[in-house]
Amino acid sequence: MKTKPAPRTDDRDFQVWEYQISHGQLLIRSPKAPATGTSPERRTNVDLIFLGVEYMSLPRVFRGLTLGQATAEELRLLEATLGNAPAPDDVRMLVSGGKRFAVVAASVDVLENDWDIFDSPFQFRSQFRGAP
Repeated sequence: MKTKPAPRTDDRDFQVWEYQISHGQLLIRSPKAPATGTSPERRTNVDLIFLGVEYMSLPRVFRGLTLGQATAEELRLLEATLGNAPAPDDVRMLVSGGKRFAVVAASVDVLENDWDIFDSPFQFRSQFRGAP
């Protein structure tokens, strides 16, 4: 089975786009956009979709973004902050501008799509665009 390569994220700007408290769902998006004097046209959105979010410590905007694993020291700091040790597999470090930001969540997916910038992956209908 072929898997689609993850979209490139280190050359795009991302924003905390949506957070649903009731379900612990977080969307960080690099939206599609026309070309400007400083950036090329972006024909697709790149979405980082986190489910089961327990903790996040994030800025609103990222200039370039990569996902990384937490170091032992970062895991110790999270344990001290949260009062318990999160499962290491649930900790994702968002790396941007040489800084590291933590999200503790059950899962994360990185998806590229051509949805309208206001479409949400958390809305049932957005999964079936065009369906009645």
